[in-house]
Amino acid sequence: MSVQLNVQGLSRHFGGIRAVDEVSFSTAPGQITGVIGPNGAGKTTLFNLIAGTTKPSAGAVTMDGAAITGRPAASLARQGLVRTFQMTHVFAGHTVFENLYRAALFRQFPSPWSLFNPWGVRRGREEAARQAEQALALIGLESVADEQADSLAYGLQKILGVGMALTAMPRLLLMDEPAAGLNPVETVAMADLIERIHASGIDVVVVEHDMGLVMRLCQKLVVLVNGRLLAEGPTAQVRQDPRVIEAYLGADLDKEPGLEPAVEARAAQNGTGHSASVAPAGQGAAKVSKPAPMLEIKDLSVSYGAVRALDKVSFAVEEASVCAVIGANGAGKSTLMKAISGLVPVAGGEILLEGQPIQNLSAERRVNLGIALSPEGRRLFPELTVRENLLMGAYLRRDQVDITVDLERIYGYFPRLLEREQSQGRHLSGGEQQMCAIGRALMSRPRLLLLDEPSLGLAPAVTLEVARAIRQISQDGTTIVLVEQNARLALKLSKHAVVLETGRLSLAGDSKEIMNNPQIAAAYLGHAAEASHHA
Repeated sequence: MSVQLNVQGLSRHFGGIRAVDEVSFSTAPGQITGVIGPNGAGKTTLFNLIAGTTKPSAGAVTMDGAAITGRPAASLARQGLVRTFQMTHVFAGHTVFENLYRAALFRQFPSPWSLFNPWGVRRGREEAARQAEQALALIGLESVADEQADSLAYGLQKILGVGMALTAMPRLLLMDEPAAGLNPVETVAMADLIERIHASGIDVVVVEHDMGLVMRLCQKLVVLVNGRLLAEGPTAQVRQDPRVIEAYLGADLDKEPGLEPAVEARAAQNGTGHSASVAPAGQGAAKVSKPAPMLEIKDLSVSYGAVRALDKVSFAVEEASVCAVIGANGAGKSTLMKAISGLVPVAGGEILLEGQPIQNLSAERRVNLGIALSPEGRRLFPELTVRENLLMGAYLRRDQVDITVDLERIYGYFPRLLEREQSQGRHLSGGEQQMCAIGRALMSRPRLLLLDEPSLGLAPAVTLEVARAIRQISQDGTTIVLVEQNARLALKLSKHAVVLETGRLSLAGDSKEIMNNPQIAAAYLGHAAEASHHA
């Protein structure tokens, strides 16, 4: 029943963006293959191309030598190639077994015409029931077969979603982030299920951010970076590849000019100088000589439905400092930024700005208090010019003279923006868009600047240009919380950092010490990467 999948020169372009760019690899029959890579690497787009939900711009896909490029997902499912999705959707109001049975019926009756044969309908229903029973036994949910699917814990719903895919009787199962949103116990249960699926004779290709899960399950790894293939080979070999470690942690920046070790920043508003520090919230309270932190997070929890994205996270950020927030994909970094800026509600805990709770305030009110977010993905107004996009950041301000002064300050940080001042946002390069997004946030004169993945998708030279500007903004006294997939860059720009793993705080302290901590390599690439990290 084993299958060989071959991908040759597969590409998908969205306008000028090469989401997948000439990717070639093959799976080995009888193995679990993992597809990994940093945020924005193109992993889900690659799955969409293989599974027939997105048409490729170029390239070919074959399964056991037969061409399947661009074929519809339903046709591929009948051939034995089936996929799961990051988000699980169950039939609410129906039992676990009924969900499996309904999924199996789609395979038995692919078109309305098949319902006109009474004998065929009866036989199809019997076969669907048999497949549902078989899937139920494989996923191990017999004890809850008669319970309402939407009443199950999220981890069990994820397992049910896999079972619904199994009713299609796949030979090759593509699993897109099966452990996303699961707690550690649920993740182990999912890993056990994937191993049972593989042992039953179904080959598996998995995209997953939980590197511990990947290292446990996969015999082979395919690594994507910026839409291109970086590495392919046995797991033990790939996870120690210096290029892979650099892709996750970032390049060594020790010798880059303009990124010297962080110096004491000037306090933004009151002229005082404070040593920047980060610690789990509540520590050091007896040091009365220190002012209240600019930002304090206390037992912060955020949920998306049944998924706990942040779980009792606590840390503090002093005024005029840079705090790096790092961690693997899916760790909860962007959710943290959205919670601080008021874009998602909190399920528990507190967010304090200079000692005052703000977790129940609107996003607009938080902007008035001095919080600004430069979001992941930039989100410029494409039809507006650079100048107009920047001025949108000053929408709530009425001090025209100071607005002009701040525009000049932004152009000082990012000279390219002055050159492109009258260009529309849609005509900017990725680096220029990122500069404009940061500048727009600065135009609100924030006391606390939240930067979410400022180097995402940028070329190395442009990344350094943006990094130098961030360093200068910090030294001019703006307090910054920096979420960054490039861990080395984030730790180079900051004095202190926190590390998130699956929504929980795993480490907090001095950036230099954290960079040399083997726990960082483990958080990104699994514990087996620790030795290579120090080699």
